[in-house]
Amino acid sequence: MFGNTSNLTDGIYFGESLPQQIAKHILKKIIEGEIEAGEKIVEEDISKELNTSRAPVREALYLLQVDGIVERIPRRGTIVKPFSQKEIIEYNDVAIGLIQMGIEFSQGNWHEENKQSLRKHLESATDVCEKSNVIEYQKRATQIFRYIFSIAKNKALSRFFEEASHILMVFAQSQWSIETMENFHFSLKMSIEAILEDDVIRAKSEIHEALNRGVM
Repeated sequence: MFGNTSNLTDGIYFGESLPQQIAKHILKKIIEGEIEAGEKIVEEDISKELNTSRAPVREALYLLQVDGIVERIPRRGTIVKPFSQKEIIEYNDVAIGLIQMGIEFSQGNWHEENKQSLRKHLESATDVCEKSNVIEYQKRATQIFRYIFSIAKNKALSRFFEEASHILMVFAQSQWSIETMENFHFSLKMSIEAILEDDVIRAKSEIHEALNRGVM
């Protein structure tokens, strides 16, 4: 479907629906300043760039509209709304709260097999961090959070996290440095170690620290 598939297979897009992939592709352009606040997004231009039809582009813009990233204005079309650091922090705060709740709900479910799987997830993230691969690291870190939610067995928390996290992931993809990743990973590692030791209070505190480091 896509002619320029590298735009959508690098980083966080693999395995998602076509409109979701296109939405994140557009969102990344917005965060990086390639498409500025107040600027019109032309469906035809995006569809030509990605060598796809206009229908999935239209769906992608609807997803961004639901998230409050763009707005449809009569006779003007789809316009980019201001995307501030304040909004990033607000999404980050939501993600922190959801992950902390996931840790709470996971209490009592960390049998040795689950703990071993969590260790493997952490080892995988650590390996990528040591290789200074920022984009791949973001994927591994998100997999850790998804695994925590799976152990918590709370689908609602997991769904809400996905809605908040995709904006943070695109933001991180364009803004994180190696130093940001390393600082984030340090606190993430501390949180995972606390979970393995059944220290929920410390695990929640370290998660708070990790995600705050990711947006500073």
